[in-house]
Amino acid sequence: MRFRIERQDGFARIGELNGIKTPHLIDLRDEKDVEFFRKIAERKPPAVAERIFPSSLDFLKKEGIVRKITLKGANPREFAEMLLSRRDFKVPLYIPLIASPQNLSMLIYAGADIADNAYTLSKAHEGVFLTEIGEFRLDELRDVPCHCPACSGREEYRSEYEYLADHNTFALIRELLLSIKMLRSERLRDLVELRVKSNPELTAIMRIIDSKTESSAFFPRFRKSKLFPTSEDSQNRPEIQYYFQRLPEVYDPTSHICLLIPCSARKPYLISKTHRILRSRLGRAIRGVNEIIISSPFISPRELELIYPASLYDTPTTGMWSEWEIDFVSSRLAPLIDRFERIYAHLHGGYRKVAEKAGEKAGADIEFVDDVGELKRKLESEERSDFDLYHEMFRHMMRYQFGLEFGIERVKGKYPSLEFFRKERVARIDARYGNLDVYGELAVHLKERGVFCVEIDEFDVRGTIFSVGVRKADRNIRPNDVAVYFNSGIVGVGKALMPGKLMGEVDGRAIESRRKVISMS
Repeated sequence: MRFRIERQDGFARIGELNGIKTPHLIDLRDEKDVEFFRKIAERKPPAVAERIFPSSLDFLKKEGIVRKITLKGANPREFAEMLLSRRDFKVPLYIPLIASPQNLSMLIYAGADIADNAYTLSKAHEGVFLTEIGEFRLDELRDVPCHCPACSGREEYRSEYEYLADHNTFALIRELLLSIKMLRSERLRDLVELRVKSNPELTAIMRIIDSKTESSAFFPRFRKSKLFPTSEDSQNRPEIQYYFQRLPEVYDPTSHICLLIPCSARKPYLISKTHRILRSRLGRAIRGVNEIIISSPFISPRELELIYPASLYDTPTTGMWSEWEIDFVSSRLAPLIDRFERIYAHLHGGYRKVAEKAGEKAGADIEFVDDVGELKRKLESEERSDFDLYHEMFRHMMRYQFGLEFGIERVKGKYPSLEFFRKERVARIDARYGNLDVYGELAVHLKERGVFCVEIDEFDVRGTIFSVGVRKADRNIRPNDVAVYFNSGIVGVGKALMPGKLMGEVDGRAIESRRKVISMS
């Protein structure tokens, strides 16, 4: 049996198991589908399921090579911890007996490659009508809130069970297709957050998983999808946790003066109307001053505003800040402002409350200035040493993305489409993912340092590099990372499609090549 991974996003993935696309749903009423999976499970099904379709479930009593984790009856903590501790990422994961339209996206997010419709059929036997936001007794529904083929042709069914079996399975299939679509769009987490709000146990499972995946190499640091942090649970997304973990590690301001300013609706901030007007009115006074932008749920030094997720997020702006938001943002601002001797702030409302609380936590004095003219005079009175903002952006993005310093000589392009040069181009801003794409000398430098590098077998690269061709990979590589691949004849740059720790260990697409930097052929 062969399982090939096409793409991975966190624990969720799209793959192929002997010609069948995953994530896959087994319809236990389909003899052909059941026959294919006859050898992939270990445990006996619950009695109620066996009464409904006894012969179809013979395969559930046998053991095969697909990893199976039975979670029926587990409480949220047991559910999450069993998934995280017992699964094997090298083989497909089958989670039987519990998939519903409400929880399927969560199961896929947690790593399920295969599920079945045992639960939906059991609920049909009980007269329960399933939806993606909950369950309803059919005899209590005046009108069914659905237009699936089963509901549209309900009068043609001979029994309530047959009708509900079809409807519940259609609802499950619809959720499966939506989950796959969101997974391909790198937005599965958005769907999961939407679904778990209607179920306390699912919310608990997501929170427990979040608490254990902060540093997981399975979750991307960069995405091409916009981030929508619309709830407190959004702040626990792995990419946001990673951002705030790295921020105090990489932030290295060159000035002793800091200016705190509010965010803008348009991203990146520097091209927004409000930030352009403010900088224009400050004129030369802003030179040599480090700026930190305050938002909810983000703070972003100007030097890192092109890094994901600060570069690609959108959040509701009502002017109303909850106490939780103020505490969350101020806690992450405090370690940054602690690095400055002088701190000015041009803030109002909730933004000012964030800065005040951050000042208290850092033991720092912040001078709030409402009038831009007065702010300009105060900044002009300070001793400042000018720095090149674009050079500092590159330096900070290198520190964030690769953990390295690398000097450049000049910058070209119109912001934010910047290109960085020595003698030749060494990097450019990739606005799709909010990171640096690398070229030439920088790629060779990464290879020499052994950072974000993948050693491959002796073959010429044309497009995709598969995992079986990988000899060794940096285990810090995450999906969507820029990675340098090499062998004795070539050095190239590509986008990682799976974590470095799985490259060479599983079957599937490891790297999507972008360009060769050195080729001996």
